[in-house]
Amino acid sequence: MKPCLLHVVLVILYILLTTLPINTNSLTGDLVEPIDKPFVENYENKELNFITVGDWGYEGTEPGQTVTNQYKVAKAMEAWAQYYHDDFVLNTGDNFYISYVGDHEGVTSVDDPKWNRIWKGVYKGRLAEIPWYTIAGNHDWYNNITAQVDYSLNYDSRFFLPSTYYVRESYIGPDKTKIAWIHIDTDIFYYNSTDLEETEKIPLKQQLKKFGWDSLQAKEDKLKWIEDRLVEQQNSKWIIVVGHHPLVGLCAMQYYMVRLRPLFEKYRVAAYFSGHAHTLQLELAKLGQPVTYFLSGAGSRMEERCPGQDWGVPDKVLGFLHTTINDTVMTYEYVDSTTLEPKVVYKGHVYPRY
Repeated sequence: MKPCLLHVVLVILYILLTTLPINTNSLTGDLVEPIDKPFVENYENKELNFITVGDWGYEGTEPGQTVTNQYKVAKAMEAWAQYYHDDFVLNTGDNFYISYVGDHEGVTSVDDPKWNRIWKGVYKGRLAEIPWYTIAGNHDWYNNITAQVDYSLNYDSRFFLPSTYYVRESYIGPDKTKIAWIHIDTDIFYYNSTDLEETEKIPLKQQLKKFGWDSLQAKEDKLKWIEDRLVEQQNSKWIIVVGHHPLVGLCAMQYYMVRLRPLFEKYRVAAYFSGHAHTLQLELAKLGQPVTYFLSGAGSRMEERCPGQDWGVPDKVLGFLHTTINDTVMTYEYVDSTTLEPKVVYKGHVYPRY
């Protein structure tokens, strides 16, 4: 090959290698381990508006249905997001379920048709324009969890999942009020891997072992990471933690989850947002317990509830949570989306840490 032609080929190869997405489907540990450095967001507006939804990835129909649960919730979310001109979606996980016979849990790769069919193909309007700040649920771990991280890093950053543990810092208004968001993976805390012998959960046991998350030391390491981030963020007006599994009522008593509430209360977290239980529930901050625990896991399924809540919808209710946060107050409303005429069923407010 002539020198000049060789040079051209090398230049082309360099361009391809440095501009094309990196296929990280085969990588393991680095994609799921925590990221220490915060992602920083600056907003000119004095408040943030966002939707919290979880367990939304079931596209199947219930007996007698012609309109799916997911579609009903998505249309209500679209209306709220447009009205409030929402800034983002807080996605509490279980993004992709088995929806019909022959379907698979989670996603198999970055090319899985579910990305377009269940996410992009369902959430329209404002919901298709804003980031979805995401954490992983147990159903996401049943399959290729690193593909979801890969998709976020290299294919569509709106599905924001740069790792399974990460921190965001939002600065709002001219005074740059600081809101810290600590996104955590609670699968390591909720499940004792020695108990994961059910057919459905065997893949989760295998995944936790694959990434070295099945030991007590791994759990302690993740708790240490969370505490270190809480310490670092003590200058924040608001500290908000987001995880998949709930800490409402008796659900907070599950395995290593019992270690989280004392941490959040010690460092005066303002709120914890979760999903997993397919319902809408709430445990309010009170004297000696400064954290408000939100549960919004009714994005497409209606099942479990957590006993011991301060407020909750009846069984078989779909919906989501809408929140507005500024320098002085966080206001929220739970939206029942069970029918095509959604309605607000509960409202409240939370105050900042200082």
